Amino acid sequence: MFRAIILAAAAFALTAPALAQQDAEEIVVTAARYRDAYENFTVPNVALIRRADFAVEDFTITSDTRDAAARRQELRQALQSLTRFSDRNARVSVALVQQDEDESGAARVVNFAVEKAMLSLRATPNRPDTEYVTLAVRTRVVATDDLDAVEGRFAEFSRSIPKPGRIEVALGGLELTLTDPQQYRAQLVTAIAADASRVASALGPGYGARLEGLENPVAWRRAGDLDLRLFVPYRMVILPRETAG
Repeated sequence: MFRAIILAAAAFALTAPALAQQDAEEIVVTAARYRDAYENFTVPNVALIRRADFAVEDFTITSDTRDAAARRQELRQALQSLTRFSDRNARVSVALVQQDEDESGAARVVNFAVEKAMLSLRATPNRPDTEYVTLAVRTRVVATDDLDAVEGRFAEFSRSIPKPGRIEVALGGLELTLTDPQQYRAQLVTAIAADASRVASALGPGYGARLEGLENPVAWRRAGDLDLRLFVPYRMVILPRETAG
């Protein structure tokens, strides 16, 4: 009976949260709005440590050329040069980060385009003759990487790109991304069910378990500079077998 309860709970968790699927999109899993939305989640006993797929960092391009038309032209040339330069760079690429407006706090990586970037130009506060655009630079995280190696690649990219006219560039804070975090749900639910079975068995034949919260999407916490702890926010309740269902 207990085994049936656990398997039914696992099957429900695997099929219920269709709305949580991200269609294999690359999600900025350490984005500030996500952290705010899920800061009260408690990391349960069963979790999965996973290296991030990519690291991304804000990359701001600024021009303070006084003439507005010349300033825009400089920024456009910088973006165009950046596209050509990143196409030749196998280690660092350029992207845009799109912030969801709903309560999820999710931010996702989308393809870079010069015209799309130009639409996001902003004036620097109190400096009407200065404009900037913020993009994202992106590098794949591999098993041998540490934080210094990743930040070194970004710094080298920043130093090497063309900077026409009065263009200046600056790097921002590093974030981590995962491609389709919800793909890890099956692995996590299987591990949760196995853990519940072990706990109930250790307490003797008179006990079973009820799993609550398996309908929740996969959540995560940073587990190091480049690693993440993935989990389903669930609760396990141990009960006498006759009430475990």
